[in-house]
Amino acid sequence: MTEVADGATQRHARMLELLTFISSMEPHGATITQIQSHMLAVYGLKFKTTSEMVHELTLAGILKADGTARFHLTEQQRKAMAQIIKQETTKESTVPLVKHIQNIKDPKTKAKALQLYQQLLNLVLPTDEEKPADTNADADR
Repeated sequence: MTEVADGATQRHARMLELLTFISSMEPHGATITQIQSHMLAVYGLKFKTTSEMVHELTLAGILKADGTARFHLTEQQRKAMAQIIKQETTKESTVPLVKHIQNIKDPKTKAKALQLYQQLLNLVLPTDEEKPADTNADADR
């Protein structure tokens, strides 16, 4: 028996696909017809369903329409998408390392390896509290 994603998981995947598509169309943005066509091709969604998703994302402040009827990600969403893409890229590139760490038998060595791995992730994907201060601050003066 195959495992079927629950409704929320399926909806989340569709929303991310829609946002990724619009992001790929920047800086020009995407028309509603382009978005609908893409979602029809990828998920088989009806145009009405996609329109409702776009409307909901607009109300939530994730998308905005410009004066030429093209949709764009808001600045905050662009930053979030960049972070998601960076996380996915990092995750893919560190999978072999994680598998190697999982195969370590000695508990002390494994713990140290996991600690070093976490430090590596913090260097690559710092949290908001850990991000370095703006080094160009002095250059603006």
